[in-house]
Amino acid sequence: MWKKATNSIPIMIAAMVMVGLSTGPTYGEEVKSGSSEGGGYFMVGSSVIDLKALNSKLEEKGYPSLSDNLLSLGGGGYGIIGRVMIGGEGHGLIGKGGTEKGYKTSVGGGYGFFNLGYVVYSRNNLKVYPLIGLGVGGMTFTIVEERSLSFDEILDDPKRGVWLSTGGFLLNLALGTEYLLKLGEVEKEEGGLILGARIGYVLAPFKDGWKMDEIGVSGGPEASVAGPYLRLMIGGGGREKK
Repeated sequence: MWKKATNSIPIMIAAMVMVGLSTGPTYGEEVKSGSSEGGGYFMVGSSVIDLKALNSKLEEKGYPSLSDNLLSLGGGGYGIIGRVMIGGEGHGLIGKGGTEKGYKTSVGGGYGFFNLGYVVYSRNNLKVYPLIGLGVGGMTFTIVEERSLSFDEILDDPKRGVWLSTGGFLLNLALGTEYLLKLGEVEKEEGGLILGARIGYVLAPFKDGWKMDEIGVSGGPEASVAGPYLRLMIGGGGREKK
């Protein structure tokens, strides 16, 4: 179900982001002009990336295909003034490897974004917001000979593996929800634990070709970290008391 729905996810999220960024504070509690809050968080989840063409090439050459469902680990932070959210985040993507013909294959990647969002709902410590982010990222594909080697063997014949990378500019479209579990108050401020989730889609409008140690590689299949993701959030934050 998750993969079958991926084609419609970016369209739905883009629509929600555009509606959210273009509407005023019509839902939930009134937000004071100039009020502020902020937070930092750790994120864990799943990202599905675009490996269709790469897997076709691997299978053609007798290698096992790679899973396009990668573990996502990262974090970030933000500040909110009124309802406008400004922040950034970064993530590492960890994939499962496979072994065939005496070689181990694996894929991984990562990206970072500068985000701009808008709180469309805020009530009882719960808020909902769409956001859009601009950033860069890429992925690395490796094939390494799977056997024990001595240091001298590696120096005598260093051609024991290949590390290929590709990347480019990325666009992040997401919808997030968070709940602030208040743990304390100091004068005009209150803070606590942030619990939340985000669903989104990473787009790769401009893709670079493959490189091996910064040397261009021609004829490679298209592949990128573009695709849908779902992440859970935990962190801490504070805000001005209403």
